[in-house]
This record gives sequence, structure tokens and C-alpha cells, in this order.
Amino acid sequence: MALALAAGPFTGSAIAQEDEVIELAPVEIRAPRIITPLPGVVIDRDQSSVNVQSATAEDIRQQQSINITDFLNTTGQSITINDYAGNPFQQDLSFRGFSASPLVGTPQGLSVYLDGVRINEPFGEVVNWDLIPTIAIERTDLIPGSNPLFGLNTIGGALSLQTKSGFTSQRFEATRTQGSWGRSQNQLAIGGNNGTVAGFLAISEFREDGWRDNSPSSVNQYFGRIDARIGKVELTGSLLKVDNKLTGNGLVPYEDWQVRPESVFTSPDTNDNDLTHINLRGRLDISDRDSLSLGLYQRKLTQRSVGGDFWDDFDRLSYGRLDDCPLSNFPYVSANGAYDPVGGPTSPGCPGFAPNGLFNIGGTSQEAMGLTLQWVHVGDRHQVVVGGTFDRNDMSYGQGQLLGFIDGDRNIYTDPSKADELGLAPLETLIQRNNLTGSNEAVAIFATDTWTVQDNFFVNYGLRWSRTHVKNQLVSDKPIPLYQFTQNFLNTRQMRCGTLADATARFLCSEGDYTYYSANPSFGMSWLPTPELNFFMNVSKGSRTPSVIELGCARDKEVENQNNGKSIGCSVPTALTSDPYLPQVRSLSTEFGLRGTALDGKIDFNATVFVTELEDDILFVSLGRKNRGVFDTFESTTREGFELGMTARLGKHTFRAAYTRLEATFDSTARVVNQSNSSSNKTPGQLNEFTIKPGDYIPGIPRDVLRLGWNYDATDKLSFGVNMIAHAGSYSRGNENNEHQAGGDDEYGDSFGGGSAGLGRAYVGKGSTAGYAVFHFVGRYRITPQLTVFARVDNLFDKQYVTASELELNPFVAGNFGARDASGFNYNSFAWTHSQFVGPGSPRAGWIGLTYAFDMPRSN
Repeated sequence: MALALAAGPFTGSAIAQEDEVIELAPVEIRAPRIITPLPGVVIDRDQSSVNVQSATAEDIRQQQSINITDFLNTTGQSITINDYAGNPFQQDLSFRGFSASPLVGTPQGLSVYLDGVRINEPFGEVVNWDLIPTIAIERTDLIPGSNPLFGLNTIGGALSLQTKSGFTSQRFEATRTQGSWGRSQNQLAIGGNNGTVAGFLAISEFREDGWRDNSPSSVNQYFGRIDARIGKVELTGSLLKVDNKLTGNGLVPYEDWQVRPESVFTSPDTNDNDLTHINLRGRLDISDRDSLSLGLYQRKLTQRSVGGDFWDDFDRLSYGRLDDCPLSNFPYVSANGAYDPVGGPTSPGCPGFAPNGLFNIGGTSQEAMGLTLQWVHVGDRHQVVVGGTFDRNDMSYGQGQLLGFIDGDRNIYTDPSKADELGLAPLETLIQRNNLTGSNEAVAIFATDTWTVQDNFFVNYGLRWSRTHVKNQLVSDKPIPLYQFTQNFLNTRQMRCGTLADATARFLCSEGDYTYYSANPSFGMSWLPTPELNFFMNVSKGSRTPSVIELGCARDKEVENQNNGKSIGCSVPTALTSDPYLPQVRSLSTEFGLRGTALDGKIDFNATVFVTELEDDILFVSLGRKNRGVFDTFESTTREGFELGMTARLGKHTFRAAYTRLEATFDSTARVVNQSNSSSNKTPGQLNEFTIKPGDYIPGIPRDVLRLGWNYDATDKLSFGVNMIAHAGSYSRGNENNEHQAGGDDEYGDSFGGGSAGLGRAYVGKGSTAGYAVFHFVGRYRITPQLTVFARVDNLFDKQYVTASELELNPFVAGNFGARDASGFNYNSFAWTHSQFVGPGSPRAGWIGLTYAFDMPRSN
């Protein structure tokens, strides 16, 4: 056609004079490609032996999503969101029962890659979603199982994110969003190229007051990328800079949420994140069939956290340490399990006299660097990939505590002037609790092959071998309660390491030095009996090495035995203990499924049955006190189920549906500790343990998840739609045996003491959450070809719901005895309750915005 146009007018008579008709070969448009970490490897969806979910920048734009978790929660299959932190950028994302979360304490089972760099942080393997600039994302691919190309600690799947470039996004786009909760967001993206060199720049600045009390956040993301294509060489360099301050005030007692959903338990709870991420990639096309790729990266993250909590040792304050308060005595239980004859269990306590708040102040510095080298050969029947990776992570962490007071708005504040009056040094002096340094060094080699046995039958197989070396040095404070820290006590303790029996030594010191090896194979097949129908199956093995925080906060039964049977635990992420060995987690994933099209491509569908079995699974177990718990190894757990998905494009209507049935269970017997579980051991002086049995459900993972979506293109300019997100209920953390019941009390009033029946702390939490369904609206109207106005309304029908829960101790309660202050804090600990804390879902809210965009001209 181009030649004919260049020759002159294109007329019917000219065609008629041609004696020869040229027929071109048909062009087959295949399914979307799966892009793997480094350039040079692309796999058509029909060749894939797993149920991959893919999306583009336009899909994200259509949903007006503020981050990747928001987008996947709206449109993804087998996705659930748990909001333990109370911040839209700090949510747990779970896929088929495996999590990627920013919260230390959530077992991590998903790997997240940004342009081929794994961005799970070394301290806890966490994923900080606020560090990913959504406006810069060109494509997402969610790949189930343990693909050898995504090997490091990938057991449930890998989320691969590819950024835009001046070649793929030759466009100017500016967006302003404004609406509920004081939210405002400015975004700018611009990309262009001259055929050889391309540049792309993205800026996103987000502000929000938050819908809950005292919960403002700011997110500032800056991303730049330069690409060059020179002959057979392609080079890419990118820089990501992020400076964020997030407030997430966490879970709140169910009783408070029912009365006032926007309430918080205590505050502040802030995290400051500062990231510099540099990524360099290059590819050399050696021949038409062979290419060599190299990737280098450096990533430095500095975090500072300030957490305000109630002081959970307040009820032990008068163990011979503090003089009687002016009005009455502190109610407590003595060490031998009997009520104190002076204070007694019915004493009202003294509001405002002694501190009842606590600041946990922590700082983390993490630096990662690494390289990947891979060779790709694309033959007539085989696409072979061979490569190797090296990753090194170095981190340091320090944490201290200060005592404070709780005001009428549940804010924690300090009052150093009372330090001398009460003889409590932590009121003015930061008490060092931990100083942890660690490193993680991993070397791996991998090889995969996509074998085209026939034009409609493909076999995928591969292997990844890895060696991981984890090394920790931990200086941790002895399990000494803060009420013992007088200035004289500090002066008589030497700032050195010792044993628990060494009274003059302040710290316990330990070293962990462990090396893990793994060889993880993968095998799968894909068969297309017709072009419209695709059957697939896949089996893969994976592994995950314990992270620095998991080793530093592993349950140490030897220390428990030396500490009169008490489990010290960690106030995650603020307090660590010793470094006992934990074995690596091993997984075996299997899935069978089909996908295809119907009605001439108007309907896409898929159905998959999957199961992942884990050996030596590592889970965080709550001890029933605020944020306090341990990491423990469970012999075996399983996630199994099936998922169904469908997208139909019928005229101006587009319908989406996705359903998942998931059974996430323990498959072995174990004993764990939580004092707020009604079925736990109540014997004085013993651990509050309960037994997990095979078949018990893992907390926080709903069995049923449903997504429905409808979009209507009313005109060329106007489109709108509604999305429904529905989850079944799930068990609370701390109720791993699924046997907790509300009603009754703990009989003794103190988990480590004893007393007469009838004065114990009541169990008021159910131990599970209810199911829910929420609806979101999104609409767009194109005013001009360049200017578009959009609107989004979340929780259209203002449904009250919760997404997460945990069993903990609640001191903000009324009782038959005990004085209370303006915050509701009860100064008699016998009146406290074992409550269910919940993560509230946000109420109805709306936002509007404008986007001005146009394609950039290409310069020569």
C-alpha cells in the first residue's frame, strides 16, 4: 500500500488494470506475551503452563487506582486484601493464600519484581507498596508457582512489573485528583524518543488526611528512565527516588469500631520511607537467534518508625518497684499467683499517676545490590534461557522504648518531668532494646526451555539452584520490664553482653550464621486442541530462606525455660530475642487448568485447580499483647482450591467475573501461645498455649472470594462501570486452632499469675470476621481529545465491614471496679478484656479528577 501511494493516486481503475493479484500470508495475532525479568525472554500466553494474569497501563488508568494493590484488589483473580495497618499504601496483598505485605510479621510468599529487580526488602522480605510509582507502570504479570526465572524466595508466585519508556509511552499526561478525606494527587508523565534514544519521566505527589483519627500520609515518587537502541545493543538506565511519610494506626477493638468506625486504638503509628533505586540493563543481540542480557542494580532504603501503644506491663508496675499511689494501691497479682493483700483485685487504681503509654522508636537501613546475566536462544522448536544471579543485602536495625501517657484522644505523649518523681528512667531516657546487623547473600544459576513439540503442544521445564548465606549479629536487651529501670538500675548495669544469670550485664548477644541450599525444578505442558481452547498443567518446587527478622524473632523455647516458662516474644518490628535456627520453607505447587475464547473472541474464560504444600512453613504467631509475638516453624501447611474467570465483551457492555474457593489449612499438630484465646492453657505459671490440629484453617485467609465488574461505553466520550468485591469471613490471628469462643473469662485475671475465679478478664471477641461485599463506581467523560474528566466512588452503599482481625488485650474498657481516665483507660487491669481487634474497611468516599494528555511528536 505504501508503494502504491508513493506512485500516485490510488484509484479503482488502476487496480482493474493489474493482471496479477498478490496474496499476503495471514498474520496470526497471538495471546498477550508474558514478559520475564530481563529483556530477551518473551513467552506467548498459549505457551504458558500456568494461569498468568496480565494487565496494561490502560487497564490501571481505567480503574483510577492509586496503587498496585488497589488495582489488583479490584480486577485480580484469587486476590484478597487485609488491612492490618489502616493505610491504603500498607495493605497485605494475598494471592492464593500467599502474601506480599509491608508489615513485618506477615509471612511473605510472593516475590515482586520491578524491571527485573526483586524489591522484597531484606528485613522481613516485606514489600513496600508506597515505593512503586503506579503512573510509571507499563505492564503487570502475576505468575503463579515457583518459576525458575523468579527463584529467590518465590513460593506462591511472582508479580512482575515493567515500567514505561519513551519508546513504549510516547505521550504527555498530567492528572489532578481531589476528593474525600482531604486526598489530593498530582501526577505527571512524559515520554518521547527520536528513534535511537528515548526518555521517560514520571512524578506523583499524594496527600491525604485519612478517614480515621490522626492518620495523615504523604507519598512522593519520582522516576526517570533513559533507553538507547544502537544497532544490536539496547541499553536502559533508570532512577527511582521516593520520600514518604505514612500513618497507619492499625487495628482497633471491635467494641470501639461498632461505636465509632474512625476511632483508633492508640497513636501515632508512623513510618518514614526514603528510597534511592538505580537500575541498569543491557542486551546484545548476538545473532537473530541469540541474545545476551545483563542487569545491575543498587537499592538503598532508610526507614524510621514511631509507634505509640499502651504499656502492656502497666499491670505489673507495683511488683515492689513503685510506691503506693496517692489515692489507692495498684491492683496486681504477686509472683506466686496470690492477690496482693494491700492492693487487691478491686482497687480502682490512680488515673494519671503512673505512665500507661509506650513509644517504640525504630530505625532501619537496608542496602541491596546485585546482578543478573542471562543468555537466550530462540530456535525453531526451543527457547532456551540460561543465566545466573548474585544478590547481596546488608541491613542494620536499632530500636528503643520510652514511657509516656495516653491523652483523651488516645495519643501517646511524654512527660520527662515525672521521671524523678516516679523513679522511672524511661520517662526521659530512651531505653535501647535492640541493635541488629545482618546480611543475606544469594547466588543462583537457572536454566529453562520452552519446547514446541508441535504447533499446538508446548512443554516447559527448568531448574534453579541457589545458595543463600544469612548472617546476623544481635545485641538485645534482657527481658527486663521497663518498670525496673531506675537511674540507679542503669548505673549498676554494664553495657556489655552476658547470660540471663549475669546480673551485671545489660544485654544478651547472639550470632546467626546459616547457609541454605536448594534445587527447585519446574515442569509444565500446554496443549491447544483447537485455537480457541487451551489446556495446561504445571508442577514446581520452591523454597524460601528465613529472613533476618524471622531468625531474630524466632520462638526460642530454651529462653522460655530459663525465664520461668514465659514467652518473651517480639514487639514486631521493635523487639528481637536470640537467633535460633529455622529451616527454610519448601513448597510443591501443582495446577491444572484450561483457558480459551468463545463467540468469535467476545468471551475469554479460564478455570484452574491448584494446590501448594509447604514443609517447615514459617508463620508469625500473636501472643495476645499489642503487636507482640514470635515466628515459629510449622511442619506442614497447604493452600488448595480452584479459580474461575470470565470476561465478556458484548456490544457496548463489558462484563467480568472471577471466583476463587481456597482452603488454607495446617496439616500437622503444633502448640502456640496466645493469652487472649479462650481455649489456651490457663494454669498459673505456665504458657498460655493451645493446640493446632491438622485441618485447622490459617487465619486471615477467606475461603471464598468473588469479583464482578461491569463497564458500559455509552458513547465515544462517556464510559462508566461498577465493580463488586466480595470476601467470605476468616479466622482472627491468635485463633489458629479455630476454637476461640466469646464468653467467660480467664479465671485468674493475669496470664502469668493466678487468683480466685470470677475476677478474670473476659473474652469478648468472636475470633473470626464476617463476610462482606462492597461496590465501587468509576466513570470517565472525554471533553476533548486531550482533556478527560473522571470520577470514582468507593463503597458505593457505605457498607461497614472489616478486612482483618487479631485477638489481643484491651485496657480501654468499663468494669465493675477500676477508675478510668478521659481516654477510657481502666486503671485496674483485672477489668481489661481479651478482645477481638479489627481492621476497618473504609466508608463511602468519592474523588474527581482531570487528565490532560496527548501523544508526543517524534523528533528526528
